[in-house]
Amino acid sequence: MYKLKVRVFALAGACLLMALGGCTTSLHGSFVTSSYPGAMTGSPAEKLGLVEGRSCQTQALYLFANGEPPTTEQAIKDAKSERADTRFIADISIDDEVRWGFGYSVQCIVVRAMAYR
Repeated sequence: MYKLKVRVFALAGACLLMALGGCTTSLHGSFVTSSYPGAMTGSPAEKLGLVEGRSCQTQALYLFANGEPPTTEQAIKDAKSERADTRFIADISIDDEVRWGFGYSVQCIVVRAMAYR
């Protein structure tokens, strides 16, 4: 009877981790052409180069979140701040990444783009 209880508990724990893990590890992403509606109008823009921004949150024991949740808005701000003269970013790729460690995970929204001034 004791072995059965242990197996049921272990199976329930594994199912819970799989269910929670499935919510954060789906491979989704998006792409937008610009972070500024008037980016391609007016004076010609000068290309500054590639930038990357991240917004991350650590989860202790894979369940307990520490700090603010990651946001696309914060990742875009981080990417824009990578180069001082950035007026806008274009050709934006937005991804969701999860890094797993022993006893914790880190979920990040990652923005990669071309910076212009």
